[in-house]
Amino acid sequence: MSLHDIRLFMSQMTHEISSEYARLQARVREDPGTAGSQGEQTWAQLLRRWVPSGYHVVTGGRVIDTDGNTSPQVDVLILHPSYPPGLLGIKHYLASAVIAAFECKLTLTRAHIKKSSICAALLEEMMIREGRPPGEFFYGVLAHSHSWNQRSTPAYRVHQALSNYGEEFTKRPGQCIDALCVADLGAWLANMTIMRSEVELCHLGPLESLVPKGAPEPWNSRSGPEPITRTIAHLLGRIGDNQNGVDRVAKYLRKIGSIGTEAGVTRVFGDLAADEIPSYAIDITNLMDDAETAD
Repeated sequence: MSLHDIRLFMSQMTHEISSEYARLQARVREDPGTAGSQGEQTWAQLLRRWVPSGYHVVTGGRVIDTDGNTSPQVDVLILHPSYPPGLLGIKHYLASAVIAAFECKLTLTRAHIKKSSICAALLEEMMIREGRPPGEFFYGVLAHSHSWNQRSTPAYRVHQALSNYGEEFTKRPGQCIDALCVADLGAWLANMTIMRSEVELCHLGPLESLVPKGAPEPWNSRSGPEPITRTIAHLLGRIGDNQNGVDRVAKYLRKIGSIGTEAGVTRVFGDLAADEIPSYAIDITNLMDDAETAD
């Protein structure tokens, strides 16, 4: 298998999602509930191609903690390999074993981004109460397409909603949406860096998402890796470690440019305690110290 074959396979994922969207849209008026469920299954199947075989990818359920508190309905969840097979049929999944959760939409709207921002914060707090490190849990939004017309600069609208609702509902950096992927538009991926007691959060997305309507070329045309490719690479980077070996795949995908170079607006969280800093945030201070040592 060549590098070209790998990139071709990843590109085919986007084409499959696009074809599936056209088919499901034809069913929305006839049976919207079924169309939505089939959309969730499409994303679940895609995730199963990439996460290690021992992980469970399930659809339709709620997260439950040790106090019996439950989350809102979640469309797709990734469960740790240790999850008991006998409990998979029970649609309340143990918070301590939920690796990632996704909201799936056929056509993304601003209201969906608001709801997901609320759910991301709620689920992160549930995980913290279970004793899990901040930011260990991954929350994403996966959409086939969006509700904005091209003249309204849809990428800018998504960024605007993500930023506004983040300001309203994300009180600590680990509570944010980790990835928002619109298959035919772009992907916005949470990137965090630490500088002493501050954490800088930036959702890296298409360059045109920072520019409002009427901007000239080259601001209004997308380039770089496909949104699904970027999202998968980002997810694997977050869940990968030395034990499951996924970190090796994630590093490879980064090296071949699967994340790409995108843009975003930084939000700063100051005066954080050590237990409020997400485990995956990059410590800029250490990088600077390493560079000085090398000199």
